[in-house]
Amino acid sequence: MRVKDKMNEQHKPRYMTRAINEELNIEMQALLWELLDSIAVKRKDKMDYLQVFEIVNIGNKIKIINRQEQPTIKEELIMDKGTMNIKNTTVWIIDEPDKQTMLFPSDY
Repeated sequence: MRVKDKMNEQHKPRYMTRAINEELNIEMQALLWELLDSIAVKRKDKMDYLQVFEIVNIGNKIKIINRQEQPTIKEELIMDKGTMNIKNTTVWIIDEPDKQTMLFPSDY
């Protein structure tokens, strides 16, 4: 499934697997795409093609741990859960020359 980005037309096409579409709520999908965009701006040429986002529930908050291998970088974001109902999970975003794809590791 393709995700349209009307705010910034210079993005590559964005896709997600059926499992992401069915199992990860739309607010978290949008948040992860926004995080990817901010990571790309911040890291520029130090951004790995594979971004790993680990989502962990902590009471009424959610911790999102972003990791990449080359170069090794790990960052954490803690935010209020609000009304989001989300289970602990790991999501990958693969940045290829012609597209970006959001998937669960089990989709690979």
